[in-house]
Amino acid sequence: MWRGVTYGNGLFVATSNSDANRVMTSPDGITWTERTGAPANSWYSVTYGNGLFVAVASDGTNRVMTSPNGITWTAQSASEENQWYSVTYGNGLFVAIAGNGTNRVMTSTNGITWTARSATHADTWLNVTYGDGLFVAVSLDGTSQQIMTSSDGITWTARNTGASHAWTSVTYGNGLFVAVELGNIMTSNCN
Repeated sequence: MWRGVTYGNGLFVATSNSDANRVMTSPDGITWTERTGAPANSWYSVTYGNGLFVAVASDGTNRVMTSPNGITWTAQSASEENQWYSVTYGNGLFVAIAGNGTNRVMTSTNGITWTARSATHADTWLNVTYGDGLFVAVSLDGTSQQIMTSSDGITWTARNTGASHAWTSVTYGNGLFVAVELGNIMTSNCN
């Protein structure tokens, strides 16, 4: 099942949590070529930044893989063997979030060496994005504080969503953060 997709350096790159080849690339989004990922892990998310594609996985020994071209991949060690579900890039920093573990955030300036960071609380953090100088993560479960934000990717602040929902994705565009879950949409300009 294809779980993550990103665009960078003239190439679309998608990652999978199953199948023989767990990466595919396309220069135009129409014609795709399967590629071999580093280890055969459950790759959930991929991003591009600073000339590098970075993917994170929910299982396996090396739960990060990197590629300068989207074709040849190198296995990297995560800061902890958590279920890493999402990775993003912003302001010179890769930030990944996890659904379990002691430290559910990890950061890296180069995609290779990762540092464990504390999340605001032990929710199943499912998706993270970057926009307008702010990292924003959403969780699948927990109390009404299912959003956390950070200006530096290191120190995080819990935010109140008003109600408990299973938030699955968040993105940024046109001055607005938008999060979704089954049946609900939430927006914020984070001012």
